Amino acid sequence: MKIIYSLLLAILPAISYSQVNIDSVGHVNYSTLHDTGLNDVWGYVDEENNEYALVGGIKGTGVVDVTDPSNPNEVFWEPGMNSVWRDLKTFGDYAYVTTEAMSGLLIIDLSPLPASSALTTNYYFGPSGQEWQSAHNLYVDSAGYAYIFGTNRGNGGVIILDIATDPMNPIEVGVFDDWYVHDGYVLGDTMYLAHISDGFISIVDITDRANPVLLGTKDTPNNFAHNIWTSADGQFAYTTDELPYSYITAYDISDPSNIIEVDRIQSSPGVGTIPHNAHVIGDYVVTSHYSDGVIIHDVTYPYNMIEVGEYDTYPSQIVDYEGCWGAYPYLPSGLLLATDRTEGLYLLSPTYTKAAYLEGIITDASTTNALDLVDVVIQGDDQAASSDAVGFYATGILGTGTYDVTYSKVGYFPQTIAVDLVTGVITNQNVALVPIPPYSFTVKVRESGTNNPIIGADILLECAFLTEIDQSNGLGDRTFTLYYQEPYTITVGKWGYVTDCFQQVIDQNTGEITVFLDPGIYDDFTFDFGWSTSNFAATGHWERGKPNSTSAAIPGFDVAFDCGGAAFVTGNALGVNANGDDVDGGEVTLISPVMDLTGFADPQVNYARWFYTQFGPNAPDDSLKVTVSNGITVAQIDIIGNEPATFGDWQYVNLRLQDYITISSTMQFFFQTSDFDPDFNITEAGIDMFFINESVVGLDELSKTEISAFPNPTDGSIELTNIESEQEYTIVNTNGQVILSGTVDPNSASIGLDSVQSGLYFIHVSNQIIKIFKTK
Repeated sequence: MKIIYSLLLAILPAISYSQVNIDSVGHVNYSTLHDTGLNDVWGYVDEENNEYALVGGIKGTGVVDVTDPSNPNEVFWEPGMNSVWRDLKTFGDYAYVTTEAMSGLLIIDLSPLPASSALTTNYYFGPSGQEWQSAHNLYVDSAGYAYIFGTNRGNGGVIILDIATDPMNPIEVGVFDDWYVHDGYVLGDTMYLAHISDGFISIVDITDRANPVLLGTKDTPNNFAHNIWTSADGQFAYTTDELPYSYITAYDISDPSNIIEVDRIQSSPGVGTIPHNAHVIGDYVVTSHYSDGVIIHDVTYPYNMIEVGEYDTYPSQIVDYEGCWGAYPYLPSGLLLATDRTEGLYLLSPTYTKAAYLEGIITDASTTNALDLVDVVIQGDDQAASSDAVGFYATGILGTGTYDVTYSKVGYFPQTIAVDLVTGVITNQNVALVPIPPYSFTVKVRESGTNNPIIGADILLECAFLTEIDQSNGLGDRTFTLYYQEPYTITVGKWGYVTDCFQQVIDQNTGEITVFLDPGIYDDFTFDFGWSTSNFAATGHWERGKPNSTSAAIPGFDVAFDCGGAAFVTGNALGVNANGDDVDGGEVTLISPVMDLTGFADPQVNYARWFYTQFGPNAPDDSLKVTVSNGITVAQIDIIGNEPATFGDWQYVNLRLQDYITISSTMQFFFQTSDFDPDFNITEAGIDMFFINESVVGLDELSKTEISAFPNPTDGSIELTNIESEQEYTIVNTNGQVILSGTVDPNSASIGLDSVQSGLYFIHVSNQIIKIFKTK
């Protein structure tokens, strides 16, 4: 169907959510026009200098006359099979469109424009015997070759087509199929490729297009190379990694066999927004950046990329793969075309502005040696630069002015300097930082009861300015070099012992402390105690770390009051929605270390868990299953399925193991969940605070508690409520060892815990058990 639309009803004023040096001058609402979302965009100019946007949509391909951007008109629409991917390029008066629908390469003859919108099309599927039906993307060079990326033939590399001889009927002339190729760019006789699934870029000599020759490769920072573009002189390349918290990265490619990263930058540091496609125009890189919209960076000095323009096309504040998919900056008028996946086609007017640049050398004031890893922050800017191995730093900001610039490094006094910066000018500011006098602090790790040194214990020191982690040596000690007199959180642990954590002010007079660890099987996942994973799903693999919530039903925190903030969770990617990194397409299993439980009279396993399964084409059918093995047999001990009442919080589990299996010296636990097509759901799980104890302190008994304790957690004493008569109490640790005992009565129900180390304990009183946490 080939039609001309008047867009009077579909043209809406673009909503400005955030804009710097980019103005909106027109907008086409494709949801209204064709009930379709959008993907990529390209541009075309006819012989009368009319300008057009070539628009890739989920449901087809549009050609929009944007000569008058305030009154855009779609002049052609080619419906197509539904696909999230539809990418476009031009050669002369012909447009070439790829899609991952099974419809081959669409070719549109644009030459009748503007006189006629009756445009001829053809679909190309490859040569006989070597057909292909889908492709992810393409590039077309000025010599008349089309480079088709990511087809469903071979490895999905590059298929090179001659389109100059007969533009409507391509001729295959070459193949580069070493790896899957997601996107690419060609300059002269050199091809630049992004290998997303392999995590690197490559440079290929195509002087002989029938015999491409690999020149070099380079891993990208996040190992998810989505696109690549070069400067006009071919000396620098710019890439995007299509992941949350990833970068636009600059490389010196003057020697393709030795590609060197020279800078990297995030549009919104710490937020997790996702870059998509970067294009170079002069001294600027224009990037479609999903939920951040369109971003412009000044790359006059590629080693110092500086953001100088932004237009947010996406109204939501959710960080996701929604938002601006494509941006085309090459129309002669300077009009910038941008396609937002849900919001339509934006016609933008950019002002390309130079930044004000700041460079210098940072040294140690005492030795004059160069200092690396010094953070450099300009007041009012969210970007932080860092000095390199020779002390050199480069940064900048948009706009002339006097700015406070702060230089900081662990072990040195920070320094703030007022610096005058001028647009388009490099200001040099050298800095000498004064070192903070260091002091030594020793942690001795000993076994409770025996005072024996514990070798190889993990020791974590954290304060506001630094984090230090190491292990105890052959004497059970570890000496740290510290600089700051601050309250530190000290966490010490080793498999086979109960992890301990507490706060203490440390200064040059502290000298040393001794930490006693109780023997036991306990893991709150602060440290890596040797758990393993078996991941056979496409996404949602088990990960140890601080949980990231993707919805209200998925906790963004670990179990309260254990040490640290870590847990094991499935799919812990930052900045994605609930469906972004959940378990999909297979099974994932978390596996404990092997443990000897024969020393327990009646062992119980305790752990906290959460599980979420919702949505999908059918009723949720997934579950979290827990099994235990004694080296000979395997028994299922726990299962949780679709139980909405448990969503959003941790649930505590306590199980007597002898009810399920014979105890042995080779016990091992397995936490397994899965989500298989076609009955896929949003499926996520978490595990935390795993420990084994004697049956006297089971967590399932906590629900029987009528007497309560407060404050809980506590750093000192604890008060029992509802004490109706004199009662004896006993406080035990997770191994069942008695720590304190005494009596309480209605007039005196306070228990002092100053002598008790931090950790988890249980108060036995009046045939009840109360769980308490001592924090320091």
